[in-house]
Amino acid sequence: MIKEPRTLERRFIRSVLKKGFFITASGCKNIVTENGQIILISTSKSTDSLRISKNQIRSAIRYMQVYRTSIIKDMQCISKYSSALFGILIEIFKGESKLQTLKNGLFRLSLLGVRFYASGLEKDPFLRGEFKKLGGNFVLFNYYQLLETSFDWITWLEQTNSYALIDSGSYSDFRTKQKAKKVSFQQLELFEDELLNSYYIEGYAQFINQNQDNCRIIGFFPFDVVGDPKKTKENYQLLKQQTNATIYPVWQFTDSLEELRQLVDEEHEFIAIGGAVPYLSNRIEKVRAVLEEVYRIFPTVNFHFLGVANELLLEFPCFSADGTAFINARRNKTKKIYLEDGTRIPASAEMTTLEVIQQNLRFLMGLESNNPSFNF
Repeated sequence: MIKEPRTLERRFIRSVLKKGFFITASGCKNIVTENGQIILISTSKSTDSLRISKNQIRSAIRYMQVYRTSIIKDMQCISKYSSALFGILIEIFKGESKLQTLKNGLFRLSLLGVRFYASGLEKDPFLRGEFKKLGGNFVLFNYYQLLETSFDWITWLEQTNSYALIDSGSYSDFRTKQKAKKVSFQQLELFEDELLNSYYIEGYAQFINQNQDNCRIIGFFPFDVVGDPKKTKENYQLLKQQTNATIYPVWQFTDSLEELRQLVDEEHEFIAIGGAVPYLSNRIEKVRAVLEEVYRIFPTVNFHFLGVANELLLEFPCFSADGTAFINARRNKTKKIYLEDGTRIPASAEMTTLEVIQQNLRFLMGLESNNPSFNF
């Protein structure tokens, strides 16, 4: 469960009023006084005091709790004193965040800990209920699975105070089903893969454009092709041409580090690392070697691990991850649970399948509790 913004705001007010000031990321000293529900901030750059309400501070905290990363520009929709409000966030999350210097000299503030997005819940109301009982708030929904179900996912997000990342879905399933149809969209079964690919992305883009303003949606992943970095990049660009929504790029871990550097230079909120899942069972050392090099070169960048839910989440300081590993107990005869280091061992015979799933979810969601602003 996420701590209430009011709690963090009050903690900040008590602390900063006791000192009388706080230091911004650029080293400036901001003098703070309180006037009812307003915080007055005096700086060396302004003759008048800046006025920021406590409600604005709470809104900024809530933004950080949902998105886990921000720049000064993100605060402009909350207060015209966006720089001062951003400085307050830095103070509030001191010791719980990292500060990255961008090319323009400004900063990106990102929370520590690993946000885990539970996936595989689109067609399973029982598991969605168990997820919420354990305090889960963040899911990854699969576009293709949403098309295949009558699940009113938008209402569910609103009613359960949940947030979602949206993935492009299982294109291979889509391709197989479309080619199997006798008559569909001018005989789609005769279309070449390239045309099917474009048709799928077009539908996904329309879906994004219909839902991009929903405050419960954090962002969208493009259609990445495992083992094909070139096609992954082409699909990303094709999708970007059809929507102006937040699309997080995917770097295939089999691609070059130079290609990754180009994405890093674009300074995205985070970059997804894809294509690792087929290697996790018996070639994990290859994934580990690539990640070691990635983090050696780009130690401050926010990375999201697509489909990864194992010890790599503890070995590398990733920003977030998603996966269905917590429900593997339903699929495999040998039910496994997580140890503290992220590895998994067979569960005791006395544990039911549901108990194994619950334990696995607690572990994965608990990775975010490395940030004291969260209490799962």
